[in-house]
Amino acid sequence: KRYRGGMAQEVYLYDFETNQERNITNYAGTDRLPMWIGGKIFFSSDRDGMLNIYVYDVSSGQINPVTSHKEYDVRRPSAGSGMIVYELGGDIWLLNSATGADRKIDIEVRADAPEVRPYFKDVAGDITGYSISPSGQRALVVARGEVFSVPREHGPTRNLTNSNGVREKDAVWSPDGKTIAYFSDARGEYELYLQDARGDKAPLRLTEHANGYRHALRWSPDSKKIAFTDQTLTLYYADAATGKIVKADKAEYENVDVSLDRKPIADFSWSPDSRYIAYAKMDADLVYKIYIYTLGSGEINCVSSGIFNDFNPVFTPDGAHLLFVSNRRFDPVFCDFEWEMVYKKAAGIYTLALRRDGAPLLPLRSDEEAPSEQPAASGKAAKPAAGDVQIDFPGLAERIEALPLPQGNYRDLAVNKSAVFYLNAPEGDFNRFEFREVGPRTLYGFSLEDREEKTVLEGIDSYQLSADGEHLIYQKGSSIGIAAARAAKAEGATLDLGELKMWFEPRAEWRQIFTEAWRMERDFYYEPNMRGLDWPKMKQLYGRLIERATCRQDVRYVIGELIGELNTSHTYVFGGDIQRRAKRVNVGMLGADWRVDAASNRYQFAKIYRVPDWTQEITPPLAAPGINVKEGEYLLQVNGQDVTASRSIYSYFQGLAGQEVVLTVNARPVLAGARTMTVQPLNGEFTLRYLDWMEHNRKTVEEASGGQIGYLHLPDTYTGSAREFPKYFYSQTRKKGLIVDGRYNGGGLDPDIFLQRLDKQLLTYWTRRYSHDQTTPAVVTRAHLVCLTNRQAGSGGDMLPMEFRMRGMGPVIGTRTWGGLVGVSMFIRLVDGGGLSAPDYRIYTPEGQWIVENEGVTPDIEIDLNSEEMARGYDAQLMKGVEVLLEQIKADPRPWPEHQPFPVDRQRPAVK
Repeated sequence: KRYRGGMAQEVYLYDFETNQERNITNYAGTDRLPMWIGGKIFFSSDRDGMLNIYVYDVSSGQINPVTSHKEYDVRRPSAGSGMIVYELGGDIWLLNSATGADRKIDIEVRADAPEVRPYFKDVAGDITGYSISPSGQRALVVARGEVFSVPREHGPTRNLTNSNGVREKDAVWSPDGKTIAYFSDARGEYELYLQDARGDKAPLRLTEHANGYRHALRWSPDSKKIAFTDQTLTLYYADAATGKIVKADKAEYENVDVSLDRKPIADFSWSPDSRYIAYAKMDADLVYKIYIYTLGSGEINCVSSGIFNDFNPVFTPDGAHLLFVSNRRFDPVFCDFEWEMVYKKAAGIYTLALRRDGAPLLPLRSDEEAPSEQPAASGKAAKPAAGDVQIDFPGLAERIEALPLPQGNYRDLAVNKSAVFYLNAPEGDFNRFEFREVGPRTLYGFSLEDREEKTVLEGIDSYQLSADGEHLIYQKGSSIGIAAARAAKAEGATLDLGELKMWFEPRAEWRQIFTEAWRMERDFYYEPNMRGLDWPKMKQLYGRLIERATCRQDVRYVIGELIGELNTSHTYVFGGDIQRRAKRVNVGMLGADWRVDAASNRYQFAKIYRVPDWTQEITPPLAAPGINVKEGEYLLQVNGQDVTASRSIYSYFQGLAGQEVVLTVNARPVLAGARTMTVQPLNGEFTLRYLDWMEHNRKTVEEASGGQIGYLHLPDTYTGSAREFPKYFYSQTRKKGLIVDGRYNGGGLDPDIFLQRLDKQLLTYWTRRYSHDQTTPAVVTRAHLVCLTNRQAGSGGDMLPMEFRMRGMGPVIGTRTWGGLVGVSMFIRLVDGGGLSAPDYRIYTPEGQWIVENEGVTPDIEIDLNSEEMARGYDAQLMKGVEVLLEQIKADPRPWPEHQPFPVDRQRPAVK
């Protein structure tokens, strides 16, 4: 709301006689939804901070307000018979366009409203968490905000909370098996509750928290304390008997774009004697280090060298060692095209001996004959006596030992008496620069006896060990299983989740969802004062509308209205338990434009889309080998069904995407002499049309510049451009000019990875005797550069022209960009599987100036595309880029040098 970026809408008048258009509103904010009534044009505008109805007088050009609502925006205005009807705060209003008088219309609909009716609901598909009992005989499963106790094999499933409209989460079983701890928002904020394991007694609220999002509950092994963290990256522990909370430590730094459970401190673990907590946090040097907190004294010791990223610490059951993951394995992967390298699979698993005289976790082994009075050596590490864990902190970081494992992407360490367990993904799924961890992972076990890695479970999402270390629980898609915890292929039982049912009252849950969405923004939004908004007042204002919701779509709409008040980009709300969804029917696409031959009432192929020979991304159906369809020919039949222009061309292809389809085609609109062919229609044409547009631009630039200027388009600042950039860049480095087209760039991450290749500094030349000279760097361009951008470029698409200009690479041409430069580290899931975003960081300059957000990047040369030029296929922005570059090339040709005169040794005297 109150948007001022490059995509702010304006109202235009188009003259069909002159083919000229005129902006009639000229306002920095939003003007939209024009309605022409008589000699006046009514439209919606946020000129007073809220969307209201305004009117433009066609004869005078004057603009005046018509409505003046202050609490809610005017939505969906529609005109008819001199009246305008619109929605406001859940009500329908009627506006008389002649008098300007408006009024609320009272409408009573006695609807069945099936989506608000309570019922028993199966929630097995709504699992958000799980935990395992100490002995592995039962599991806690958190689903749809309820905590269920589920047997491994025999016995009943119990709903321990029965609290529809309240969300419980992070349920964990105490190591002594007596108590379950969980967070609940029963009182409006997430509080820590304790409940007996059978659920026979009322739960005990242990804490009285104010604002905050708490998560990651973990019991101490003695079942006397519970540690957790919150959105402020603070580690706490609570006394299970008194509820007293102690703040252990707080992280001051974090890396971006990782899920909540991957943020600093969230990977903490207890020592087996419950006296220490180990965790990782990032310090000012932006390196993750492992720390150990001592309960009682509050002493904190860093046990990392500080050179590498160390994280995910876990104590061995005997308290003798601390295992952890560290990114310190640097085997470069080199680029095939230039001198560039990256480091993949940099992690290894390591262990620290906590005692100065402690034995290694994996001591040297030797087969020797022991004296008869002594048992044979087993090769196992010596175990300290039971009791308190002893840690000699001086020199601890140096007492390091590497597990004999290959480099990997290791996470989620756990250890029992016989094995070390960990997740590993083969390629990059744990990459810190990706928005989220994706794809299934494999659980491995490293046997401490055999010293071999074994596959335990494949394709799982996550796992946990039981308190006794003998069992593990895992999630694989929508299923939960329990298996023996050993370094061997798991043979376990998948839990029967058929009895995960609850009494479900939709409106009670909708209230909880709305309140949680409000809290999520309060707790995670980057600006603590919420942009000056009275955030509690916003809750009250939009909370009224939740009471009128009759379906989950209504709830999503109201949440969108709420978070829209933050006047911030990247505030998204999505998903949810939508009961009635329209079933989509695919439509097969041939990759063609059509025209109608009025005389025959038949469709003709107006244009057939093809792709460059270098792309393997997509095969156009009509360009496949053996399919010889020409533009101008007629499509007469589809699978034997006659095709006429009396119906939409696409109606003949419903449900045929990806299927083998027989086409009947002829050069004339008759069946006589027609030929048939079998094609496989696409599910969509976007990629095909995009490649055609991009290649058309490249050829246009090449022709207009006589081959002097190259062209490349960056569709985003993520994987799309990572694929497209090298296809166009390496073959055009020797052009005299290069157009970097960032229009319609959908963003992703920082575009610096592309700009640094375009902006490399030429350092030296290397001459050769028989071929042209080479350069350092080996791949470098001396081309003059321009960057194109437009209002549809946003986020990373905003950063592209911004950084292009900051680097001094050349002028930016086009229109002001979207204006969305806040970031979202994570998407927060709601109780029913829906979600929302809370932007948690924002860009500013080294001088401390807030930039771009809700503003956009203004080009150096402003050129817009108008309707008339677009209709005839003329791209004014592209051609302006060619014009500017040709001028620069003329003024500064920048030729590549020829061989320099070879040096002659003149010091030696000539031989006679």
